[in-house]
Amino acid sequence: MSNSPTGLRIETVHTLEKVDPAAWDTLAEPEGFYMSHGWLSSVEYESGVTLCYLLAYRGDRLVGGLPVYDVERENQVHYSRGPRLEQLGADPAGTWTIAGSHRGYSSGILRAADCEEEVLDALLAAERELGRPTPRTGSLYLFATSRTAAALHRRGAAVDFECGDATIHTGGRDVTAYCGSLRSRNRVELKREYARFRDAGYRLGRQRLSECLDEAAPLLANLQTKYGHSVTAEQSRTAFAWQAASLDDCSVVFTARDGGKLVALSVMYAWRGTLYARAVGFDYEALRDAFEYYGVCYYLPIDYMSSHGLNALHLGIGSYGAKTNRGARVAPLWTVALADDPADTPRPAPADVSRWRAEYGERATPRELWDVPWARGC
Repeated sequence: MSNSPTGLRIETVHTLEKVDPAAWDTLAEPEGFYMSHGWLSSVEYESGVTLCYLLAYRGDRLVGGLPVYDVERENQVHYSRGPRLEQLGADPAGTWTIAGSHRGYSSGILRAADCEEEVLDALLAAERELGRPTPRTGSLYLFATSRTAAALHRRGAAVDFECGDATIHTGGRDVTAYCGSLRSRNRVELKREYARFRDAGYRLGRQRLSECLDEAAPLLANLQTKYGHSVTAEQSRTAFAWQAASLDDCSVVFTARDGGKLVALSVMYAWRGTLYARAVGFDYEALRDAFEYYGVCYYLPIDYMSSHGLNALHLGIGSYGAKTNRGARVAPLWTVALADDPADTPRPAPADVSRWRAEYGERATPRELWDVPWARGC
């Protein structure tokens, strides 16, 4: 425990188990679900990582939080530090810790709006002072939100473009009404897909993750295997069992069954007015060429959202053409390097995001999300 010059109390813990979920999630809301108490708790088990959480208190009130990860062995290619450091022009021999989040393709720093700057400074100072066996160069924030990237840029950090982050805003409409709000060409295509899926003869349903985990695990592994990842059904079950342990109450699994046999599913989490799509899985040999992916990942969720007070479907990274054709807006995510010594700060050229805006258009990449001082092409 330590005290900052502004009177904030900084504590270091190694699990969120005893941190009040409601207090944490109130701070996490501007950064999104992948900074939530439940999500971060679900990935604490991962091997190859030593983690801690820096907590900032004003009196008894939690006003800030920062997860910090010393990664000894990275098991996920999308979180490899080497390519990011090379792109930033950073010294490859440097030692960089991961901060913000280590899974979920989104990360940030939690801070209360009424004391944001002092909380940020206190947490960053506490992170620099953490005892480590070897000296380090600084912290990397992978898939950082624009909110956190801006705060760190003001403190001298290097910022480079990472990728896009897609979300559909439905306004609470069901599938039919939502499709009617799209451009005519997309509207016709989506209605055709939805009708084909709906008429394919599947028994459609919803479950909690814990209720179908054993059935779901092989199908979730199938998708990973299809795209070149070596994941077994047992490994898939282990990962999603941890999610079920922390997140089951907000889980929604959309299912398509052939008789009683599960053949398609999506795993999603409802959190703070948004439905977050986490994973999909299929029994590929049993599918009927009926747009099953879009059925369980778009159309069933949108109908569900319309009757459960949810207004946004978060679809995350990748497959941007398919997502924007179905009405998604894309926000940028960033790689941020904050060096302990300013002399070690990388100096990348300003990120050029013009291709994204040219390819997907103003509607999908609104200027207010992309116009930032460290990028060009907005």
